[in-house]
Amino acid sequence: MELTITIAFALGAYLLGSVPTAYLVVRIVRGADIRELGSRNVGAFNAYKQVGPWGGVLVLLADTAKGVLAVVIPRLAGADDWTLFATTSLIVAGHNWPVFLNFRGGKGAASILGISLALMPVLTVIAVVPGLLAMLWLRNLVLGTALGMAILNALLLVTGQDGNMIALCVFLTLIVTVTYLVSIRRHITMSVKARQWRELFMEMAA
Repeated sequence: MELTITIAFALGAYLLGSVPTAYLVVRIVRGADIRELGSRNVGAFNAYKQVGPWGGVLVLLADTAKGVLAVVIPRLAGADDWTLFATTSLIVAGHNWPVFLNFRGGKGAASILGISLALMPVLTVIAVVPGLLAMLWLRNLVLGTALGMAILNALLLVTGQDGNMIALCVFLTLIVTVTYLVSIRRHITMSVKARQWRELFMEMAA
């Protein structure tokens, strides 16, 4: 019975994560496919560039809410840690590889933010602040996000959080990192070959 419940929650999480909020907002407002615009990423920042601040905020809130639900619903149902691990991982997988968009989606950062806020709100806020400041200073969304995630993982270790919590956070960080690196593999290859180290780190696509 527990396995059946875990599978049901996991499938539901993947399907919820697969709902392409950014794609729907841009399609409704502009009648265009966000995967063919800007950075082609199906995420809040690209939606912001294509339809303006309100569209970006709407997508950010919706995708963050997915992460929150991936934690809250299993907890309300009294599910075990394995179920929580499955729902949080698959909500991000659904966002990154949505079945409704032929498995071409975003990078999962907003959903991970929602998961973190639901699991460890105080540590998440502490990590988000320097990440946001770095983002504004460097004018680079990717580096700011990376800093925030690195700080959050470090905080989990130094504050002695539960091992399962640390493992989940590290795993989700790896998912978004690998997804992003794969999406910019051409940029990485060209920059390394040309030895353009500044461009490699400072001009990454958002």
